[in-house]
Amino acid sequence: MKTNSNELLHQLGLITQSNMATATAFLDLGEVQLNYKASPNSWSILECMEHLNRYSAFYLLEIERHLVTSPTPTQHEFKSGVMGNYLVNMVIPKAGVKKMKTFASMDPSGSYLSRDVIIAFLASQDKLLELINRSRSANLNKAGIAVTFTKLIKLKTGDALRFMAYHNQRHILQAQRVSFNT
Repeated sequence: MKTNSNELLHQLGLITQSNMATATAFLDLGEVQLNYKASPNSWSILECMEHLNRYSAFYLLEIERHLVTSPTPTQHEFKSGVMGNYLVNMVIPKAGVKKMKTFASMDPSGSYLSRDVIIAFLASQDKLLELINRSRSANLNKAGIAVTFTKLIKLKTGDALRFMAYHNQRHILQAQRVSFNT
């Protein structure tokens, strides 16, 4: 995938703002609704949010570390890496997409959580917006951001930001589907 860097960052910012608006609306729900599960194997709204918080705890630190230690000039065009594009395409929400198994460390199943999970998610999204804005003066094509499942793969800055925004969007949509059934 090739795209204009500024347009990509603008789009990721819009996705993140939309995710935040939806998460903010979840704050109007009660604890029982937020922890409701349609089936024992499904996630509640708060479990979806906690899953995202666990990913944010890893990736936001990685992205920030990379931006601080690797100042590079802006490139006007972003070209996704093979692995980065593969990972992003796996998480982009689309009709008929199959469920994916998550890593045990990222699986919040069975947790009874409080609305503090949403507050933490909103704080992480503020941080993501900050990093998206800081990335406007960085080279999105520079690799160096680790992934959660192996130290052997390093994502380009643009791919890591894309993964975060689309992964968040995927699970926000999942959480919305739960809330419509409560």
